[in-house]
Amino acid sequence: KLNLKDVDEYKYLKQSNCYSITGVNDAEHFHIVKEALDIVHVSKEDQESVFAMLAAVLWLGNVSFTIIDNENHVEAVQDESLINVAKLIGCDAADLNLALSTRKMRVGSDNIVQKLTLSQAVETRDALAKSIYAGLFEWLVEQINKSLAVGKRLTGRSISILDIYGFESFDVCFNNAFILSLSLWLPIHPN
Repeated sequence: KLNLKDVDEYKYLKQSNCYSITGVNDAEHFHIVKEALDIVHVSKEDQESVFAMLAAVLWLGNVSFTIIDNENHVEAVQDESLINVAKLIGCDAADLNLALSTRKMRVGSDNIVQKLTLSQAVETRDALAKSIYAGLFEWLVEQINKSLAVGKRLTGRSISILDIYGFESFDVCFNNAFILSLSLWLPIHPN
């Protein structure tokens, strides 16, 4: 359904060249995430949509372009990446190609379609991936907030997220993480 491949086959994932962390079982964590989504009342259908959008982002990073003229204009390569993205987001591959390789402009009363260069198309592709990912994150936060609401009145409960790169592996930097967490906590809770 998602047509996923190995992690090292996705441009966005292989940039760090780190595919696993010692002692971390990704399959186990995936099941924990699914349980958490159940707890905050995200339906199975919505969960499937979440995973489809994440897969679309991965495939989108693999969409490549071919130069079609001497002005460096491009179109998306019609391969499995483009086809999978189109299927996952629910559009036609030809329409996705146009969205990634052209820009529509309105000049006066005329609509003009401008072909994109390679660098512009890559920026457009990456911007679409970021937009899908950001929208998905906002939607998930909204679902969590809805699940924390009691009736029509909110009780003031909230979740705060602090993501500091490098602190996912505490074997090396536990003391630094603890000190940072404490320093962030103290101004909020002075007594």
